[in-house]
Amino acid sequence: MNAMNVQVIQLAPIHVVLIRHRGPYDELGGEFDRLWEWVTAQRVSALRTIGIYWDNPDFVPASKLRSAACVEVPAGFQIGNSGGLPLEVDDIAGGEYATTRFVGPYEDLAPVWSDLTRYVEGTLRRKISDNPAFEVYVNDASDTPPEQLITELYMPLR
Repeated sequence: MNAMNVQVIQLAPIHVVLIRHRGPYDELGGEFDRLWEWVTAQRVSALRTIGIYWDNPDFVPASKLRSAACVEVPAGFQIGNSGGLPLEVDDIAGGEYATTRFVGPYEDLAPVWSDLTRYVEGTLRRKISDNPAFEVYVNDASDTPPEQLITELYMPLR
């Protein structure tokens, strides 16, 4: 925990195309697969792959967890052909975020989020805002060993 390297940064809004998901967070992977099939088929210039998480699984039942699979797109991007997917264009809110980087398998992220939450509330003495937290997936799980996956975690502050 004391080895956690957390920075507080100011972010501009991030323009994304997303597919919403309700249910256990570990089931979001299927939405990423559908989203990336669409990105590839439509030749969308996706900048980053992002997962948005609205709820704390410590307090919200798994069946009610809200999340979204996203790709960052250039400003002004419009969905042409959605390929029948429930796609939305939206912005991740700008503002102050506490961020840290994790290297390892996605299955090991839950305790990192718990540590980040404790760090923000305890060490930084900050409140977490109502904006959703999100993860940026720096490398590609399809061609990267799990122990080398890099995930950036972003916790919204108020």
